[in-house]
Amino acid sequence: MKLVAEKLTKRFNSFTALDNVNFKLEGKGCFGYLGPNGAGKTTTMKIFTTLLRPTSGQALVNDVDVIRNPVEALKYVGALIEDPEPYSFMSVEEFIDYAAKIRGKGTPDIQALKEKLDLPDLKRRCSKLSKGQKRRVFLAAILAQDPEIMILDEPSAGLDPAESVIFRNLILQFKKERMIFLSSHLLYEVNHVCDYVYFINKGRIVAQSDVESLSKKFVSNAIRVEFNSSVEEKAIKQLTEEGIANRYEKESDTVYLIVFDGKNETRSKILEKLLPLGVRTVSDSSLALEKAYLELISGKEEKGDA
Repeated sequence: MKLVAEKLTKRFNSFTALDNVNFKLEGKGCFGYLGPNGAGKTTTMKIFTTLLRPTSGQALVNDVDVIRNPVEALKYVGALIEDPEPYSFMSVEEFIDYAAKIRGKGTPDIQALKEKLDLPDLKRRCSKLSKGQKRRVFLAAILAQDPEIMILDEPSAGLDPAESVIFRNLILQFKKERMIFLSSHLLYEVNHVCDYVYFINKGRIVAQSDVESLSKKFVSNAIRVEFNSSVEEKAIKQLTEEGIANRYEKESDTVYLIVFDGKNETRSKILEKLLPLGVRTVSDSSLALEKAYLELISGKEEKGDA
């Protein structure tokens, strides 16, 4: 399993979306492609899936050029780019079966996929599904094609906290047997599921790092949680009484800042406790991606290990 970018450049008239991008991903695991909106993440992934042609350079899948031989290159790949949706006129079962058959994979074990991805009723029309359900159905369709490489462009974008947790857990499972190339602008998401990360900004790779090193530098030890409605303070205070959180600050009846030890396991425990209370959003309270970028760029670590 291999994805290689060689001097990959893409220009739209006078605008350069990608500027001489080089990377080489090999083997099982999850490789993060981290950057703010407009950094070049989606452009890169569209080139690897032939949705765009590069101005110059090459995109190779298992040493096959995606432009010169797209059929051979993409037979290894399953992709979720931007906001694809299953065909609205099909049922969940029909769409997954259709996706498998167009790749020549025969009839998939749809029931097993339903259990693994917590899919809605298989007979339900895709037009009736929520955004999170549509994402899971589309992901099930990708898995039915049994790709060895999965290219996922911001897979949790627009999902509620509970659906985002489901997606992250699925990625942790998938990466044990597949290569996952995942783009995101969420530092916590990348830290949680990825093994190695490339930072891209303004179309250029500005840094790269294994996630362990990245975690030590940039993971916040506080999260800001916004709830759908007012939450009694005693429910938040209980986190400190149980020793899960170090302290908390109340910004309003619906927003709390929770300080903890910064560990992923602790963060997960906090979210498990809070999700039943109706969480609307969760974000790092400090060292968001933009701040991480400022440190990386001003720290003169361009194109080196972060």
